[in-house]
Amino acid sequence: MLQLAKELFLPTHDKDIAMENKKTTRANSFNTGIASEYLILSLLYRKGVEAYLSQGNKKSIDIRIIKSDGTSISVDVKSVRGYSSLVVNNVKANENHYIVFVIYNGKFEQLKELPDFYIVPSKDLFELELMSSFKNEKRVMKGKLENYKNEWGYIIENYNE
Repeated sequence: MLQLAKELFLPTHDKDIAMENKKTTRANSFNTGIASEYLILSLLYRKGVEAYLSQGNKKSIDIRIIKSDGTSISVDVKSVRGYSSLVVNNVKANENHYIVFVIYNGKFEQLKELPDFYIVPSKDLFELELMSSFKNEKRVMKGKLENYKNEWGYIIENYNE
C-alpha cells in the first residue's frame, strides 16, 4: 500500500521534480513578500501612521499612507529571505515614494529574530546609483544600503509635514 502511494504522489521524473521546486520557490517568494508587507504595515501603525495595504499581485505600490492634508505617500516593500541582493525592476523615482527593503538574513522562520530594515527614498536609488544590473534584472546590494538602515524618519517626517 505504501509503495502504491509513493508511485501515485511522488514525482518520478527530473522534469516533475524541477516543476515542484519552481512552485516551492515561487510560493516562498510570494509568502516572504506578503509577510513583509504586513510587517511593515504593522510597524507604520505602531509609529502612528495611517497606512493601507494595496491589494493585488502585479503592483508597484504595496502600502499607501494618507497624510492629514489628504495627500499620500507610497511605499514599495522589497524582501529577501537571504542576505544579499534584492530585485528592483519595477521601481520608479517619484516624489513621496519610498522603498522599504526587508532582509531576513537567512532567519525568516525564526520569529525571535527581526529582519534588517532599510528605508530608501525612491529617487535615491537613481540619483545615488544604488542599483546594479545582473543578468536581465536591476538589483540593489545590501552593502549599498547601510546609510538607510532603520531610517524610518524619511517616512515619519514626511507624514508629519
